[in-house]
Amino acid sequence: SWVAAVAIIIGSINAIAQTDIKRMLAYSSVSQIGYIVLGIGLANNPGLIGGILHILNHAFMKGCLFLAVGAIIYKTGIRNINEFQGLGRKMPYTMLAFSIAALSMIGIPPLCGFFSKWYLALGSVESGKWIFALVILLSSLLNAGYFLRVLEKAWFGKSIHEEVDEVPGSMLIPTLILAIGCILLGIFVTIPVSFINSILSISKLGWT
Repeated sequence: SWVAAVAIIIGSINAIAQTDIKRMLAYSSVSQIGYIVLGIGLANNPGLIGGILHILNHAFMKGCLFLAVGAIIYKTGIRNINEFQGLGRKMPYTMLAFSIAALSMIGIPPLCGFFSKWYLALGSVESGKWIFALVILLSSLLNAGYFLRVLEKAWFGKSIHEEVDEVPGSMLIPTLILAIGCILLGIFVTIPVSFINSILSISKLGWT
């Protein structure tokens, strides 16, 4: 659990130091895998629910982010976050999908990322390891630091990409589906949680 907590913080700190969007997402993944390992390490019901749920949530969130970034690189050729100025007005649907997934990564309710972090925090408190709940909170603040700067430049920066427009539907639709998934997995979180609970209950019966 301690190794996972360290990975969460180090991954977040390294992500916030990046200007290359793909490197930022890569370091972010280190942090997100730390959440999953932390849940397994806590080895209690809410912790395991949080860890397993985050596997599903991370697939949607990070998949959406990488598809959106791939679309941006396809259209503009840029990877430097400082050059994302005004992209929200030129590629509104792509940036909307990116924004939803980014806010979910931060842990904004009712998006799916909030709930896996919530269960991980509950698991930390239940096990008496409050420090891990604080690690989750700190990591969320760091997540906000590196994602919100991208959103600020894309939505509020002066556009420097006059000739850029939206990507074709064949690229956009899968990205939007994953973004919608981030919303639905949050709104209907009880469905995957009930399924995970059932699996954990069966597993516990098998151990006795």
